[in-house]
Amino acid sequence: MDLIQIVGLELECIVGLRPRERRRKQPVRLDIDLGLDLSMAGRSGRITQTCDYDRIAEEVTTLLRFREYRLIEVAIEELAAALFGLNGVAEEVGIRLEKPAALHGRASSVAVQIRRRRAQYPPDKRPQSWGVIEVLLETHEAGLYLLHVEPGQELPPAHDPTRRQLEWRVAGELLDDGRPIRDCKVWPEGRPLPYQNRSRHRATLFACACPPLPKRQ
Repeated sequence: MDLIQIVGLELECIVGLRPRERRRKQPVRLDIDLGLDLSMAGRSGRITQTCDYDRIAEEVTTLLRFREYRLIEVAIEELAAALFGLNGVAEEVGIRLEKPAALHGRASSVAVQIRRRRAQYPPDKRPQSWGVIEVLLETHEAGLYLLHVEPGQELPPAHDPTRRQLEWRVAGELLDDGRPIRDCKVWPEGRPLPYQNRSRHRATLFACACPPLPKRQ
């Protein structure tokens, strides 16, 4: 299988159980590889038939910084689920997350590494009046979703004082108070406003909700 690799992606985020790790960001380093068939992209030259590594790096960084994980294991499991959901051509994902400062003075670094196949994340789609919630992964901590909004429909508000929510547009066009959504948004108490799809095509939003969304919307 062909591979697209990102080696040594560096950022700072909160990941760890100890009190000092919960208060202060620390450096982490990621190696990511996506297994897929690159022959079509190699012949056509179309980015839609491969994976955009610049976008992947930005999305992985955004999710890690938002979530403030306690366990590396949870972080990379969520990253794997998100990568499959956001990259439909990927069949395998490998992730290695390293914490260089975790055992300072005793070891050069600590790392956890996984490899996952798409079949390990079976489809879970929940029809709604406005479209479909596609569940990428749910745990007691958080839920990762693709929210597919049909043409002419409105994604209702998700205001909840107990829920933090990260969102960004994946495909199509959604309006927020009449303005197209361009950048990722973080809602500290859920999203207070609806999003409108006034186009003729389905629009898709990625969402990470902490805690997960209720089963019924």
